[in-house]
Amino acid sequence: MYGYMGKLLVVDLTKRELKDEPLNEQYARNFIGAGGIACRYLADMIDEKTDPLGPDNVLIFMTGLLTGTGGPSLTRWIAAARSPYTTFYADANAGCFFGTELRFSGYDGIIIKGIADKPVYLYIKDGKPELRDASGLWGKNVSETISAIREEHTDERTRVACIGQAGENLVLFANIMTEYGHCAGRAGMGCVMGSKRLKAVAVRGKAKIPLADPEKFKEIARSTMEDVRGGFISEYLHALGTCGWVDSGTEFGDVPSKYFTAPPIPEVAEISGTTQSETCQVNTTGCFGCPIRCRKVLHIKEGRFKCDKPEEGPEYETLAAWGPMLMINDIGAITHFNTLLNEYGMDSISSGVSTAFAFYLYEKGVINSKDTGGLELKWGDIDAALELLHETGQNRGFGKIIQEGTKRMAARYNRPGESMQVKGLEIPMHDHRAFSCMGLVYATASRGADHNKAGCFVIDQGMGITELGIIPGDRFGDDRAFMVSRMQDVSGFNDCLGLCAAAVIIPETLLALINASTGWNMDLDGLVKAGERIFQLMRAMTCKLGVTPKDDQLPEIALRPIQGGRTEGNVPNMAKMLPEYYKIRDWDEVTGKPSKERMAALDMGDLVTVFKIS
Repeated sequence: MYGYMGKLLVVDLTKRELKDEPLNEQYARNFIGAGGIACRYLADMIDEKTDPLGPDNVLIFMTGLLTGTGGPSLTRWIAAARSPYTTFYADANAGCFFGTELRFSGYDGIIIKGIADKPVYLYIKDGKPELRDASGLWGKNVSETISAIREEHTDERTRVACIGQAGENLVLFANIMTEYGHCAGRAGMGCVMGSKRLKAVAVRGKAKIPLADPEKFKEIARSTMEDVRGGFISEYLHALGTCGWVDSGTEFGDVPSKYFTAPPIPEVAEISGTTQSETCQVNTTGCFGCPIRCRKVLHIKEGRFKCDKPEEGPEYETLAAWGPMLMINDIGAITHFNTLLNEYGMDSISSGVSTAFAFYLYEKGVINSKDTGGLELKWGDIDAALELLHETGQNRGFGKIIQEGTKRMAARYNRPGESMQVKGLEIPMHDHRAFSCMGLVYATASRGADHNKAGCFVIDQGMGITELGIIPGDRFGDDRAFMVSRMQDVSGFNDCLGLCAAAVIIPETLLALINASTGWNMDLDGLVKAGERIFQLMRAMTCKLGVTPKDDQLPEIALRPIQGGRTEGNVPNMAKMLPEYYKIRDWDEVTGKPSKERMAALDMGDLVTVFKIS
């Protein structure tokens, strides 16, 4: 199996059994890697009766097809399971060094079953796995855990994926974390890991990935590395990071403020990537094989949150969710929030939006200081936000309510339609009222509101992929159904390769890398078909776990126009776009599932029974 290590590690924590299993070659050929392969395995392992926090839920770590090959920005891996947060299928994508080192340790992925009787961590070195006692690690934050494991093995290059206290405390949106603040975030994969009493997975190895044509791959990778390094987007991200979007996003009305109820606040410029680069940025970090180095290291030298040493700066999503979303514009405070979120191991989007929902409910008089344990939740109050962050990470006080997320909070306080979520997952920091296409992306993404599965707002700024039929259009337009569907397919395919969304690589070059790696001779039509196959697989899987067409909707509050600002009162025309999208996808209007004819056309006819498609 060129391009793959060819085996998985299967871990039964209940029985403390470890065994190797050959990677299913047909799954790999059809579903490429990462979330595609993981979802295909999970289709046979979990169903609507599976308790997300029980021993029967299966947690899978899976690398991308090109992860660790040395091509540019090909480093990503995923964690997948039934989500305890949404109850549906979810996978969470992460970068840095863990995924590449997992492959170097000898495996394409890990399948984790059962629940350990006491805290453990999994250690793999050169294809030899073992379970080790983690009782002394339980209760430690993320950086302490990583340092302790590296010290135990006297190897600073041991790569660790672990949970912090949020995962241990079963915070429903807990993340799995790696170094430098990288995370497999959203939908609670860290909570699943915590329920299994699995504190960490540590990997180290020297294995080489077998390639069909290693010399040709090296040649293509070398030239592509230079192309990526010199690209406009790469230079922009290297200079300003993802927070560079603050300035541009403000012009579009795309920086949500005050729980999505206000236009971007003018003061947001004080925390933008541009301002950071001029005032407190001291360095950058990057993932394995990445020429972009978009992650920022900040040194806050003055103010209440001044630090003795530099620390990881927030990404755009964290900056917006814990900044303007709460009407806070203090970069020192937001950087401190970011550090705490990384140490607890918590999703910054869901935690930020849920915290903002609490402030919103307080302003409306739905809750008061008696409900919040004495806290007065006034917009812009850093102390109140900080206390709620700690309470949420520790799953105590009013944090017990926030960690449930906005969907459960809205049900608790009888505010239907005011939870900013789709399928239980909070809407990210790209306002669908600024780019209508994002409303359709959020409504139809398999794991819930999700900007990473198709960043279509970039397309409607003029950055199309014409050879794949992805054409820019009016950002307020309602003719975006095909573009969204095609972009979802391409994004899903890229995820399964292990490619970072920040790296712009043209399809022809990606095909050359794939074919030199695997010897498949895939063409452009094959790429598009595989992308749709992966997307439809995940759709069928999430329908198996309970999604129906009623879940493919934006909440009422999301369809209220913003008064003032640059969105011009726009809301996406879901009544037009969603039916058009359903026809393009060939989804049943009653069940929401892809038709058996579409499944057969995508070479998935064998899964019709598994997904109960009639």
